[in-house]
Amino acid sequence: MSEYSDCYYCKGIVKEQNISREIWWKGSLYIFENVPVGICVQCGEKVIKPKAAKYMDLLLRKQTEPRKTIQVPVYEYAQSPA
Repeated sequence: MSEYSDCYYCKGIVKEQNISREIWWKGSLYIFENVPVGICVQCGEKVIKPKAAKYMDLLLRKQTEPRKTIQVPVYEYAQSPA
């Protein structure tokens, strides 16, 4: 028995994988690694279970010390070259 229902959009099979997720919270970017997410093998749609979403929210609200901190380059897309 699968932990996930069939994909809501295409009815494909959804399998769990651990991936990185980026979350913008209060104007800052946070990255969560090894998040269990259901991913449709047909269309790629991602599903996060409520338990995982609540856990990430809890870590941000409690301002838990991150495992590591990285610097991220930021570019501005003004206009593509002609």
